[in-house]
Amino acid sequence: MPAPSVSGSRVRSPHALREGPLRRLSQADLHVHTTHSDGVCSPCEVVVAAARVGLAALAITDHDTVSALAVARPEAARLGLELIAGVELTAAYEGREVHILGHFVRDDDAALTSQTFALRAARASRLAAMAEKLVTLGLRVDLVALQRAFPRATLGRRHLADWLTRTGQVAGIREAFTRYLGDDGPAQVPKPRLRWDDAIALIRGAGGVAGLAHPPYDLRESLLTTFADAGLGSIEVAGPGIASRLGARWREWAGRLNLVPIAGSDFHALDKPGRWLGSITTPAADLDRLRNRAGR
Repeated sequence: MPAPSVSGSRVRSPHALREGPLRRLSQADLHVHTTHSDGVCSPCEVVVAAARVGLAALAITDHDTVSALAVARPEAARLGLELIAGVELTAAYEGREVHILGHFVRDDDAALTSQTFALRAARASRLAAMAEKLVTLGLRVDLVALQRAFPRATLGRRHLADWLTRTGQVAGIREAFTRYLGDDGPAQVPKPRLRWDDAIALIRGAGGVAGLAHPPYDLRESLLTTFADAGLGSIEVAGPGIASRLGARWREWAGRLNLVPIAGSDFHALDKPGRWLGSITTPAADLDRLRNRAGR
């Protein structure tokens, strides 16, 4: 089993959904997805799993939706787990996709719910266009059956890849992306995205702290300064695929720019080694800083 990537983080078993309760830690996983976007576990399942691996706090940060939070909140209260209202907005900076995390948002904020609804509607149009391209390539796609298989999800490329795999048209999800759905694939359609500064403003308007998720390896301090000047309040310094040397560099920049360093597993599914729920966590001191930044 791999070693933790940051001080205070812990790698957990992929079978956390079935394990008994463990000692409660003063740490938080601030980057988790559910079936309401592209995760495979329901909101209540991830809350139960977080409690069982001993987390003190969990942020559900589904892509372009906050709908899972209302579902998860009663279960978190029952288990005594702090549920941090989050979101991960898809944005763009000079044509390049960036993801902006929001923590401690008001999930009933009118502007946030309206914009995420619009993004999901645009994603539905994108899905239909990708399905049409797959059909022209000789594949079979049943969008009604696909929606029935993922009734709560905001459907996207991964769901199409899963469908092609389940129906035996490709050997696996990786092949689906390699042959058809990858960024340069014949069935790819550009994803709907917000302007990066609009995403930051939307999160701040909903009372949250905006953070840069899984920064690109070639991130420049000057670009991070631009984001900070626009209201960015945090940056992910540890997560799947983030090399320790880069994380250390970004933590140093965060100190200079008064950004809160955060970390999370980017959990989507049980079969992703190194991305299990609670495998990468934010220490209590940094969580307190994030909470204070949000005025909570």
